[in-house]
Amino acid sequence: MQKTNKPQKITSWHVIGAQLSHFRKAARITQPELAEQVGLHVDTIGSIEQGRRPLKLDLAETLDELLSTKGVLAIAVAKVPEREKLPAFVQDLVEHEEKALTLLSYQNQVVPGLLQTEPYAQEVVECLYPPPDPDEAAEWISGLMSHTRSPRCSAGPAGPSPRVPRRRRGAGSRWCG
Repeated sequence: MQKTNKPQKITSWHVIGAQLSHFRKAARITQPELAEQVGLHVDTIGSIEQGRRPLKLDLAETLDELLSTKGVLAIAVAKVPEREKLPAFVQDLVEHEEKALTLLSYQNQVVPGLLQTEPYAQEVVECLYPPPDPDEAAEWISGLMSHTRSPRCSAGPAGPSPRVPRRRRGAGSRWCG
């Protein structure tokens, strides 16, 4: 498997692992000794210290007692953001999904302005994310409808709506809708 040049993202688990390593070394305990005391494999302790494996709350509490850290590890584990509690390979997918939800680009403004009806314009505005407040939505819908009701196309919109894009039909053509 080829290694990628993607920079490694430092997560809360890396910081907690570094804290565990520091506290373990300060207590003059080796990884094998600590693993034996808590009943884990030495590789598990190493993975936790390197941030590859999350530290569970009950284990953090046990380690706090063994290393006399006054609850530092347990508090750190409890404060880890929800997103970071997911496995690393899922975190990228969650970020992509969040971007997709905010884009909502389904090309719903493809009907030329003169063919838009008021219910169509209302559906377009209601599909926006985040949804506009009712007064703002009504203003946008009336703006869309005023363009479609005009008997001829104008030279251009008075000012583009911040979220509802206008489309040009072709080079040199006038604005419609």
